[in-house]
Amino acid sequence: MKGRRIVTEWFRVPAVWPLLVRRLERVGGPVTVWSGACGTGEEAYSAAILLDEHGIEGEVYATDIDVPNLATARAGVYEQAAIGREVAEGRLTSEQVARYFEPHGRHQLRVRRAVRDRVEFGTLRLGEDLAPECHAALLRNVWRHLSPEAQRAGIDDVWDALDRRGVLLLGGGDLMRVGDDGGLVPTEPEGLSVRFREAEHALIWRPWLTYRHT
Repeated sequence: MKGRRIVTEWFRVPAVWPLLVRRLERVGGPVTVWSGACGTGEEAYSAAILLDEHGIEGEVYATDIDVPNLATARAGVYEQAAIGREVAEGRLTSEQVARYFEPHGRHQLRVRRAVRDRVEFGTLRLGEDLAPECHAALLRNVWRHLSPEAQRAGIDDVWDALDRRGVLLLGGGDLMRVGDDGGLVPTEPEGLSVRFREAEHALIWRPWLTYRHT
């Protein structure tokens, strides 16, 4: 996966975040959100902002295999123009920018320390390394980069690590592929339906309580 094109946004797919909040609020205690294949950190910091906005105690653990991306994510510095586009497209609000970012140089903004301190970054290769215990696993548009064997190993590992009240959040690219005729056809990571079932949104999946044989 090293060298893959990074497609990352703040609060990507806005409709899923309120649903994630409801899930996390039901935990009734400190939560851990795992942002896997976190790229340059926008998703991880979105999750940390979400926890702060809703008064949810907990932390975000963000992982990737790309060391330069992780360095960018840890720094938490982003181009002011890019943040402005996120506001214009409705993923970030101007209130969030004022509250959670601070000026950094002439043309950049930095995530404030209170948010950065809620996120821990590390390296992890999905399908090979053990997944962290968590209440929400945000693993979006990464599965298509893995072999079927690595997909199944990763799905099994996420199921083992995820709290039974928790959820796995997928990306749209994980559930569609290009067919022989060039059109899009439904697909899913190898073993997904054995370990998880679709919940209140097509991208949100809940773990089966026990292993399902197919």
